[in-house]
Amino acid sequence: MTTNSLHEYSEGLADAVERVGASTFTVSARRRYPATGIAWGDGLIVTSDHVIEDEEHIGVGLPNGEETRGELVGRDPGADLALIRVSAALTTAEPAPEGSARVGNLVLAVGRPGANPQASLGVIAAVSDRTLVRIGTQLQGTIRSDTTFYPGFSGGPLIDTAGRVLGMNTSRFRVGNVTVSTATIATVAAQLQAHGRIRRAYIGIGSQAVRVTGAGDQEVGLLIVSVETDSPAAHAGLVVGDVLLGIEGTPTTRAEELQAALGAERVGATVKLQLLRGGAPHEVSATLGERPQ
Repeated sequence: MTTNSLHEYSEGLADAVERVGASTFTVSARRRYPATGIAWGDGLIVTSDHVIEDEEHIGVGLPNGEETRGELVGRDPGADLALIRVSAALTTAEPAPEGSARVGNLVLAVGRPGANPQASLGVIAAVSDRTLVRIGTQLQGTIRSDTTFYPGFSGGPLIDTAGRVLGMNTSRFRVGNVTVSTATIATVAAQLQAHGRIRRAYIGIGSQAVRVTGAGDQEVGLLIVSVETDSPAAHAGLVVGDVLLGIEGTPTTRAEELQAALGAERVGATVKLQLLRGGAPHEVSATLGERPQ
């Protein structure tokens, strides 16, 4: 790489940070280091849920140096996302094209825990199309990179070299630093804006994986070890000792698969549950409720 091309490359990275900097904000809602937020629609900022420790006093630092007050619209600890509303005019971040993140791509983690943007350069190490990070929360893709998440970078964007947002960075999950995809942000933000919370379907059982026979090719099911009183499972007649094989024909061999099947779209829906009862195939209908907050 010649001196001129290296300079152009360096200037291109700086331009990318400057571009997304207009859509990146300081979020102050905890005692320690401030965090970062990303403009996500008209008057809306998305940030990490774990940085909102004081819901009543959310300070937002704007790119022009001014400060304003933020109002919490809703939060989802499962995806570590919170949505804030401000009265100031915002420059919405440009998302990268869906599916454009590739292993080996150069990326920048950007934060604004102070007056000016900060950045860290790295390479995408892994891209997952669908990752169940926590029980009850299914993320629509995550990105792992070797960028450094400096203090206050949670809630900030991971960007490509054109300054387009690939997702939101968080240090909350036990698996280490993760970037939550823009697809997840869009889904969660829409639900938070509509309901102030994430709606999840609820059946009301405790279960553990067991090996089964008599279920065709399926070798593992979920043994029901408890049924909550007055729950959808109780009303459907499920009992301790039943083995849940699937919901609407989709196998449930792990607790994660059961939770993945209980999305917001199934709140209030009546579904067919495939079971083994006394070693014989059985099917019941259950009307799912909404998981208590």
